[in-house]
Amino acid sequence: MAKKKVLGRGLQALIPDMEEDYAGGQQILQLAIDRISANPYQPRQSFDQAKLDELARSIVEKGVIQPITIRKKEDEGYELIAGERRLRAAKQAGFNTIPAIVMSVSSPEEMMELSLIENIQRDDLNSIHEAKAYLRLIEECHLTQEEVATRVGRNRATVANTLRLLKLPEEVQHHLLANDISMGHARALLGLENRAEQTELCKQVVRKGLSVRKVEELVKNRFKDVRESSPRTDRKSPDLLAVEEIMQRLLGTRVNISQGQHKGKIEIEFYSIDDLNRILDLLKVRL
Repeated sequence: MAKKKVLGRGLQALIPDMEEDYAGGQQILQLAIDRISANPYQPRQSFDQAKLDELARSIVEKGVIQPITIRKKEDEGYELIAGERRLRAAKQAGFNTIPAIVMSVSSPEEMMELSLIENIQRDDLNSIHEAKAYLRLIEECHLTQEEVATRVGRNRATVANTLRLLKLPEEVQHHLLANDISMGHARALLGLENRAEQTELCKQVVRKGLSVRKVEELVKNRFKDVRESSPRTDRKSPDLLAVEEIMQRLLGTRVNISQGQHKGKIEIEFYSIDDLNRILDLLKVRL
């Protein structure tokens, strides 16, 4: 208890007119908004202004119910970890202060990890932003797909399938970011190998309002057209096509099975070493 009191007095000396409270054992500070700088690791690249307006109106009526999370900067002031929408909306609502929880962060890598994980765990994060957050955790925080999945409460297949969205053309990703197409549409488009075809079919989805089921049907028909235009020896039997579909569902990636007169070949796509390890783990379980 003595340490808490000393810490409280020390912070009050550093932050004039600071109010403090305790919730669930955590200290909540009432900080001046202009002392809080932006989060350099924010995975969201855009904010819905209509939703910000709605949140600002709610804050005017009820205040900021959930504190933001910040860290103390080495020089002075604070840096945001999580809660940028609340911070922006409070500022828009004309508030000068905001409740905040100060976390101890030991390194830039930990700062990035905390920020990305907090945002990923929120249900309203766009799937492209989520995929880019996964990629940053893997590349910059040196986490495996399995570790990412564990820390954000997802299964490994979900992480791998979300990362696959980054293989789509930029135009398709833009439509997904704008919510012109859904995650289901995007995953169906991944069934087309040709990027130009992915983009063209995406445009049809936006223009005609095609359902996910319709896109899946068009993708399958496209594969059928390609098979039928190939020499007869390259055509696949219904049994092989059925096995391909089963393996794709089980492994969460594209599978191609070809059969010659005396031998056959199974090709399984992977997108990184972690993705390969994920597939190997799934194969081990089922062998």
